[in-house]
Amino acid sequence: MPAYDLLIKGGHVIDAANDIDAQMDLAIAGRVVAAVEPEIPECHARRVVDASGMYVIPGLIDIHAHTTGFSGAMFPEEMCFPYGVTTMVDCGGSGWRTFDQFNNDVIKKSKVRVFALLNIVGQGMEGDVEQDINDMDAEATAAKIRQRSDIIVGVKVAHYQGRGWESIDRGVEAARLSDSFCLVDQNAKPTRPFDEMLKRLRPGDGVTHCFGYGKPMIGNDGKVKPHYIEARARGVKFDVGHGNNSFSFSMAVPAIEQGFPPDTISTDMHRISLHTSRAAMPEVMSKFLAMGMPIAEVIARSTWEPAKWINHTELGTLTPGALADIAVLEFQDRPAGLSDSGPTGYRIMKAEGRLITQLTIKDGAVQFDYDGLAKDDWSDTPTTDLNLP
Repeated sequence: MPAYDLLIKGGHVIDAANDIDAQMDLAIAGRVVAAVEPEIPECHARRVVDASGMYVIPGLIDIHAHTTGFSGAMFPEEMCFPYGVTTMVDCGGSGWRTFDQFNNDVIKKSKVRVFALLNIVGQGMEGDVEQDINDMDAEATAAKIRQRSDIIVGVKVAHYQGRGWESIDRGVEAARLSDSFCLVDQNAKPTRPFDEMLKRLRPGDGVTHCFGYGKPMIGNDGKVKPHYIEARARGVKFDVGHGNNSFSFSMAVPAIEQGFPPDTISTDMHRISLHTSRAAMPEVMSKFLAMGMPIAEVIARSTWEPAKWINHTELGTLTPGALADIAVLEFQDRPAGLSDSGPTGYRIMKAEGRLITQLTIKDGAVQFDYDGLAKDDWSDTPTTDLNLP
């Protein structure tokens, strides 16, 4: 009897957690990775997938996406499985008052593994409520995180338009009280300069939309601003969070050239960004490939690095015994135009090609199969009595 349920043969396996970057075979038994070896005989598996010329990697982890809290939110299956994502973090859609409903309505119903960053605002990301300082309760937020630390991985601060530091200071305090991290999305204001904001963050806290045109990392001299470099040296992290309005090649290209890559690649996916900028994980990853980042680094920042940041290192790896969350990506070798976001007019970078998802496997089960790599040919359709009344 075959030892493996599925064998993925001949692919280029990239697994940053185990420093693997080579052509290998990968076998799945039940819900877990059973083996990653140079040669595994096909006779040892019930089903075989030919991944020649493709990348076989851990399931992608999108650390910034939206599946609750505003009208653009999407259900996890539609925003994840077609794009190789097996784990996502809802980025501040719910707060401590609304998380339980979010958990019941979305997380429990989804096959995607969904974690959450809890909004510092108790009502979550529901429009004007994010301006309510009185609902920014660090202790209540931390208490909910501690209660549901199996799902909630940290705190999100975003969109506050006031003059002061209340939202950021309370978000950082909630993260401190819950032994988690705070992820911040705030543009600079005269009363809240970005350099001072970064100083308020602790090692392990982070900034999303790091290459946004509205929070320019690059100064008039074309250089990465010193306070970004100093913050990174202190352990502050920088996330892409592409979205519809938050990624510009004019920021990202010089930053990459000057040795300032993102710590994590993420989409900020919602209904608008999916269609305007194609802000899905393989497409955002393709943009960093086009900017010259090596494929192994792009994949590490989309798998193992976010797994470490959210403190779930059982994910983002192909270690035998780990849950079989796997993405098979293909580099589509034809001219491509890769778009940035709205504030710069959706400008494109011409590229030699783009990554597309061929196969998404979650917990050992195929959830998306673009070209039917794991499916039987139609000619093997079982016969039946077609003379039905």
